Amino acid sequence: MLGLALASSEIVAIAQSVVPPLPAPGPYPVACTNVEQDLSRLAPGETADLYWRGVATEEKERYVTALLASGADALTGSFVVPADAELFDRWAGDTVVHAYLACYPTSPANDRADYLLPDGVVVPRMQRGSEAPWLPEGASRLPVLLYSHGYGGSPLTGTYRDALLAFASWGYVTIAPFHGDLRYSVLGPDSPAATSSGYVPVWSEFVAMQATRPLSMSNALDVLLGHPHWRDRVDAGRVGAFGVSQGGETVMLLGGAALTYGLFTLDSRPVTLDARVRAGVGYVPYFGIGSLPAFGRDQVGAEAVSLPFLALSGTADGVAPADTVRRALDRMDGPRGHVLFEGLGHELDPTTSADIATWSLGFLAAFVLDDAAARSRLASVERVDGGLDDRKSFYVDPSGGGATEGEIVDTIEYYNAALDHYFITAFADEAAMLDEGVQVPGWSRTGHAFRAWKAGSGPGNDACRFFGTPGHGPNSHFYTINAAECATVQANADWTYEGVAFRAVEPLASGCGPDATVTRLYNNGMGGEANHRFLVDAQEIERMLAKGWSVEGPVFCVPR
Repeated sequence: MLGLALASSEIVAIAQSVVPPLPAPGPYPVACTNVEQDLSRLAPGETADLYWRGVATEEKERYVTALLASGADALTGSFVVPADAELFDRWAGDTVVHAYLACYPTSPANDRADYLLPDGVVVPRMQRGSEAPWLPEGASRLPVLLYSHGYGGSPLTGTYRDALLAFASWGYVTIAPFHGDLRYSVLGPDSPAATSSGYVPVWSEFVAMQATRPLSMSNALDVLLGHPHWRDRVDAGRVGAFGVSQGGETVMLLGGAALTYGLFTLDSRPVTLDARVRAGVGYVPYFGIGSLPAFGRDQVGAEAVSLPFLALSGTADGVAPADTVRRALDRMDGPRGHVLFEGLGHELDPTTSADIATWSLGFLAAFVLDDAAARSRLASVERVDGGLDDRKSFYVDPSGGGATEGEIVDTIEYYNAALDHYFITAFADEAAMLDEGVQVPGWSRTGHAFRAWKAGSGPGNDACRFFGTPGHGPNSHFYTINAAECATVQANADWTYEGVAFRAVEPLASGCGPDATVTRLYNNGMGGEANHRFLVDAQEIERMLAKGWSVEGPVFCVPR
């Protein structure tokens, strides 16, 4: 239960819900599939990294499969690109080949040697030849995480590899395509030229690169589910996805988002929809830029996405601006949230690793592992302790946090004659404290109340609870379930966000239907302090109007 503090005889400052970061790495040691490479095949001046990333020239195409020493023992797959030239350019109708790296939780007894690649790249406990994966003792079918690296990278590249291994250490079979973006497009969102100009000169190739990525993610899952080493060891009913930068866009396309293919018209259409994926997370996800959104004009192509999605954005990210991401999230209709990292640019910052793991694994646990407790916690957790300055900008779960009926609570109104202020609470322990009148004296029940759903349960949105910042704001509380209003008040230094108070449904233009309507009233600053009332009783509303209060309108639909 949220705690209470005291100041000036008013109820103040419930502390934000702050959780400690998950330890890194997780509880499991990690092993990986075979990506053994024959580096003698490199021409003078070439590096293995050029092949991992698919760097091509007019004279030579490069891809990691050309280096694999034992291609039959590596995870590879192929698929036919749809015959849609507007999305896939000259690759439409072609068969394309992709290689995959899977890393997974293993047993502490696994004594297989690490595999060392150039530039200090280590593949831990890598399978050699046709060796089978060595999974933890007693492990049942494991959940799967499809992992998509950023533009021009690879699963073996720097921090992309580190993040992949981190998820595996928490129990996921994490499989990542070598997207080979540079086989398709020499410019992407992480390219300095694209960032500075905002224009992609070889537009059709850029579209093809974007459109092919989610197909390779689906193919990765096909390969895993069809492989004799894996098909009986992974759970096809528990599949999530995680993407960095361009990979965040890839996860959205995997969930059915419509991709922008018209450079000037901003026409868009869906690339694919893989219903096996139950939730996705994007870190600094690239959803386009203001003049060129990834999902059609005004991000309208995100409306098709019901996939639960969590976006982790940096406030200083000029490549994947947080406001562009938010516009897409607002178009979606499934569970979704947005976490902002203050001052973070467009990079996979190692100092954010604990924050990334805590937010991502919590979200994946809720929607991939179907963990009801994790789903409930998402409604109340606001930030992760330590690391960068992170905060949950908004979170919406239209399905009611997994409990459509929800737990109904009484939201009770109190009045303090000395302050001439009203206050509501849906917390039974807080109400009991006020009734007792010892710790916080001077508050009495008015006889007015309304029913609501307990925070994290039932339909609608959780109510943001604010208190005036001591020394700056009013000595009063304020409540809203409107996501935009919550974000606006949260950004106002005069108000301190205290947490989630209860849950209700936003009224439609047609009203609340069979539910009761809660109307918000404002005292117009009488007595020098702002104060609000939240009432169902029409006669009491009329009485307050006669006293000089004003009606701000219906704000909650609640059960009768």
